[in-house]
Amino acid sequence: MRRISVIGSALAIAMIMTVSCGSKKHEESHGHDHAKETAHNAVKGEALSFKEVGSKEIFQSYLSVKNALVKGDASAASEGAGALLAIQGFEGQDAAMKIQETSDLAAQREAFADLSASVESSLTGQVTSGAVYKQFCPMAFEGKGGYWLSDQEAIKNPYYGDKMLTCGRVDHVMGAQ
Repeated sequence: MRRISVIGSALAIAMIMTVSCGSKKHEESHGHDHAKETAHNAVKGEALSFKEVGSKEIFQSYLSVKNALVKGDASAASEGAGALLAIQGFEGQDAAMKIQETSDLAAQREAFADLSASVESSLTGQVTSGAVYKQFCPMAFEGKGGYWLSDQEAIKNPYYGDKMLTCGRVDHVMGAQ
């Protein structure tokens, strides 16, 4: 009987997480029409480009870390972070170093939140064509939420990977206005 109770509790928690993300996504999508409108105003198929070459390098290396975390590949995330560390003048060195120095996926994902903030700061005002999507998962970090950047509007959640791959929303779009 106790086994059924434990299984039932686990299923209930999983359903709450799934429904919570889905309902938040639905609720919040109505309040974020501006971000979607801006995304649709960005020319579809327009190549992403930046004012400074360094911004492109930062974003490409950042995307390799993000994509590795989406796949749950700690080794690839560490390699991507190493590429960021090699970029002179990059301000997110501490977060990149934390990701590079550990093979613990949970610790990498935690440091990724700080890395995302640093990369966003580096890219502000740098996009000359195309769009960078600032995305948000309300379930990350025990319901506190977490942001990340993407070159695609489609959600691929680096904080949960396969567990909740599409949990999130586009919160803001950086692009040429």
